[in-house]
Amino acid sequence: MALLVGCGDSSKIYSKNSELGVFFTVPNGWHQIPEEEIRTYEVEGADAAAKQKADLVLWQDAYSESKKTSAKNLLQLEAPKSLTAFVRVRALTFEESDAMSYNSLRNLILPVTDLISGNSQVVNDFQLLDEKEIITEEARGLQSIFSFTPKDGENETVHQTALLANDRRSIYFFLVRCTTECFNEEQAQVDAIVKSFTVKGKR
Repeated sequence: MALLVGCGDSSKIYSKNSELGVFFTVPNGWHQIPEEEIRTYEVEGADAAAKQKADLVLWQDAYSESKKTSAKNLLQLEAPKSLTAFVRVRALTFEESDAMSYNSLRNLILPVTDLISGNSQVVNDFQLLDEKEIITEEARGLQSIFSFTPKDGENETVHQTALLANDRRSIYFFLVRCTTECFNEEQAQVDAIVKSFTVKGKR
């Protein structure tokens, strides 16, 4: 669900799932990437394991400054040209729940742990810029900021929040990303969007 809050130029789009107790805001005028497009792109040509994970998604929502940003731009490693925010809540299998750690959360989109240690070359110029532990009443995990250059792509910066629910049954994942040039220019906006991300959990 997306709502407009505020008034005049201060209005924001309020994206929330009341049942799961998750929400965030983006500036008014941003464009929503339809959830069905995200799922369709993700499962197209995917293997059985990837499709199983897609079936466990409880909620996802995405917005971009540009209406040209597609589900493909959202999910591929190559950076979107405009600032983009993406939330996903996914249930975990029993096996995932047992194995989930801070390293697992850190590595949701890239093998960050291996990149830090130099044991992966999946992208170029990887830098972990900042990382801190996040603990809420409902979940805990890591907030990581890193930059990298995809093969034949442009350097990008990612602000990633990945949290494990206290009951270990689900993960909360929030990503704000863009090319590094765009990310740095929009730093204040990035900070506001990240700050708005809230996990209250099921009620």
